[in-house]
Amino acid sequence: MKNIIFVPIKDYFISRKRILLKFLVPMLIALVALLFAIFFNIGSSEKVILTFSGFIDTQINIVAILISFSVAIITILVSSDNKNIQCLKETESSKEQYKPVNGKQLSLFQILLSNITYNVIVEIMYLVGLIVISLMQYILPLPILKYITAICILMILHILFVLLESVAQMYLTFWANRK
Repeated sequence: MKNIIFVPIKDYFISRKRILLKFLVPMLIALVALLFAIFFNIGSSEKVILTFSGFIDTQINIVAILISFSVAIITILVSSDNKNIQCLKETESSKEQYKPVNGKQLSLFQILLSNITYNVIVEIMYLVGLIVISLMQYILPLPILKYITAICILMILHILFVLLESVAQMYLTFWANRK
């Protein structure tokens, strides 16, 4: 069971050529937020803890909604029976952008499904992490909360960027004869 959950994540990383770009912008933004929090006094410890708590609670709600949205996209994708989906299944992905998995070049359908499945798994793991953070936030020291906030910013931005890519791919999938 444990191995099957991580197969889509492994395939996602194996099949992408420019994977670092999907992390670069979120990392830079998270780093700026962390440096800002470290070097500037952003309020009393009570205010920081209250703000952090609200931030985590809001993210839990947002990630739960994103999981629902991503699962809906998977449902549409795998249950749709139209010529565009069939064309995606028959069209090989670009060798310049995607690497073969197990010696076989993925179809555009597999790339799209890989994107969305990867995102759902990352969202679920992130939601579990947020729940753990929510339960432990009052026993963690204030400096650690700043680092956790930066990691949260990194994760939510990465999730959103992959989701935006998936939505754009879905849009192009159902746009007839788009060249």
